[in-house]
Amino acid sequence: MSMLNIAGIAVVAAAIAVLLRQYKQEYAMLVGLATGIVVFLFVLAKAQPAFDEISSLLSGAGISSEYAQILIKALGICFVTQLASDSCRDAGEAAIASKVELAGKFTVLLLALPLFEQIAKLAIGLIG
Repeated sequence: MSMLNIAGIAVVAAAIAVLLRQYKQEYAMLVGLATGIVVFLFVLAKAQPAFDEISSLLSGAGISSEYAQILIKALGICFVTQLASDSCRDAGEAAIASKVELAGKFTVLLLALPLFEQIAKLAIGLIG
């Protein structure tokens, strides 16, 4: 799916959401959420070659594939967090959107703890 197709889907969905918002606010929110999920799935389907390239670059540099997995998981968490946060904002729930963003940031931090541990060990090895 090309960017032109994704943009077309988004524009049509936005027009439908604007029309529905006049009559049923909740249906407009559902159109936005469904469109976000569809676009996310299209992008995710096209992203596999990029993930493969990142893995091959990291393995070529002698870096563990575990780090590539952490990078890809963190990227996925960021995308899902952004989608959920934007959907909450579209529904008029800015406070919930902020909490979702905070949870996403904390989840990425927890995911990256093994990397921080490796960096700390490396720093201690260089100092000592």
